[in-house]
Formats: sequence, C-alpha cells, structure tokens
Amino acid sequence: MTDVITDHADAIGASGRSSFTAPPPDTQDTSRHIGEIFRRLAQAAETFPPQAHARIVTAVLVALGKAVLVEAERQAERLKERTAPSRPGIKVSAGARRVDFDGWDPGDPEAH
Repeated sequence: MTDVITDHADAIGASGRSSFTAPPPDTQDTSRHIGEIFRRLAQAAETFPPQAHARIVTAVLVALGKAVLVEAERQAERLKERTAPSRPGIKVSAGARRVDFDGWDPGDPEAH
C-alpha cells in the first residue's frame, strides 16, 4: 500500500484527476462497470486518509441508492402505462384485431 497523502490538494494531484472523474467505460458489460466502481474505490482508499475514504464510500452508497430508486420509479411508470385501461372510443393500431371479410364486392358484375 502506498503512503497516505495528508494534504487533500496533493492527494488529488498525485492520483490524477482523470482517474476519479473519468466517464464510465462505454460497454454493455455489467462486470466491467462493477469492476470500475471497485477500482475507483480502492484507488480512493490508497489516496485518501480513512476518514475521507469513509465519506467517499458513504457518498457513493447514497448516490447508488438514489439512482436505484429513480430507475425503479421509471420502470413502475412504464408498467403503469402499459397496464392502464384503454380510453373509450375507437382505437386504431397497427396490430388491431382483424375481422373476417365476407368477400362480397358490390362492384363485382358476376355477383349480381
């Protein structure tokens, strides 16, 4: 483990701003996202004193909880919209129920 830098400004400069503030990896791999979170937390543990690291972990957990609640509300709203009763009146859609056509054409001369 590296020596803990006591001055906050020196800690940020020594660790490199980009490593903590870089955007998340552009991938759909969930394991890669989780690994990036742990990598940054481990780097913060090596860079900052224990009290500062505890505050960082607390902030990460609060942000994670808020993000989860926001996403849960979005999903609940989408589900509510899908299961809502349809409005009265004529409903037109591409996948509407088809009815059997009787085949009679009033313009057909053989049918008369």
